Amino acid sequence: MDYNRIEELLTRYWECETTLEEERELKAFFQSGNVPEKWRKEAVLFTYFREEREEGRLGEFFDHRILEQVHEIEGQTEVQKSGRVRRMWQDISKVAAVILVLVTAVYFARDEYLSNREEINQPIAESESVQEAREAYEQTKAALLMLSKSMNKGTEQVGKMAVFNEAQEMVRNEDADQKNIKK
Repeated sequence: MDYNRIEELLTRYWECETTLEEERELKAFFQSGNVPEKWRKEAVLFTYFREEREEGRLGEFFDHRILEQVHEIEGQTEVQKSGRVRRMWQDISKVAAVILVLVTAVYFARDEYLSNREEINQPIAESESVQEAREAYEQTKAALLMLSKSMNKGTEQVGKMAVFNEAQEMVRNEDADQKNIKK
């Protein structure tokens, strides 16, 4: 065997550029047993491929055995599935019943709570509105009384201003009369 050719084929093999015929040539070389020391690692690889291919042959009854095992498993799983499905539906029914009872209890409890709340809050609401109206009346009355007092004080001040204005007018008139006399 030409070692240069093998070297070239190996280089092309690792670069994924070989043809199927060239790969067969490499396999034949490495399976021949006359492999130099520098290519022992590659020989192990090609020997592994050959062994796997030989072990990979299944035999003539393989399909029959596999199909029998599949049918046995299918029969068991159908029985298991029906039991599991039945248990699953029972569990779902239990959960649904509990949820239904809870929803019903909450509905009636809420209805009872709301009706009691309306009865309790009704007199309170009326008395609160009456009390609020009285408070508003008292506050308005106090505000109007304060406004009235302020207006009365303002009226007194306006009265004082009127007296002052009259006095000022009199002084002006006298000044005007004296000026007219001097002329």
